Amino acid sequence: MSDMSPTPVAAALKREKLSWYRRLYLRVEALSSTKHALAAMLAVSVIDGSVFPVPPFALLVPMVLAQPRKWLRYAVLGTVASLFGGLLGYWLGSLISAGAVSFLEIDINMRVQRFGINSTLGELLGRNFWVLALLCSVLPTPFKVVAIGSGMLSVPMDRFLLAAIIGRTVRFFAVAGVMRFAGPTARKWLRV
Repeated sequence: MSDMSPTPVAAALKREKLSWYRRLYLRVEALSSTKHALAAMLAVSVIDGSVFPVPPFALLVPMVLAQPRKWLRYAVLGTVASLFGGLLGYWLGSLISAGAVSFLEIDINMRVQRFGINSTLGELLGRNFWVLALLCSVLPTPFKVVAIGSGMLSVPMDRFLLAAIIGRTVRFFAVAGVMRFAGPTARKWLRV
């Protein structure tokens, strides 16, 4: 006779009424204990840059805790996949921007000449948004917001890529490194 006890995720779902986001998060986290964990983390990392509401760290943390020696591999692969997803998000933002600009008849080439500023609206946003993109790539903010926003504001691709490479590398290596070297006790104070 087989043991028909519910999985921890199923048990948590039955105990209390959880929001759709929490249920999705728990299901994604449960993938970390399957043989498809790495593929799932890479897929979540890619689509995190465009539309998926659950960050890849829901998979990365339990994967590193389960196999600490693979932390570097997981961090590198997750970073590369996340950067690819960021490029997809940037492209999506560009499409949204093109549609919104034409539909709403917004002129991003409108010249701003106030307070000592003499530049177009597009130049102002594109020149300075990459700093916000860098900060938001490191901080626990949804990367899709950064990627899509950068595309919508026409942040120069080289600046967006620089911000994304630095930010996502720091974030993935920090999370994986902390889990590798501090272990399960770090999970209590590191919210991912």
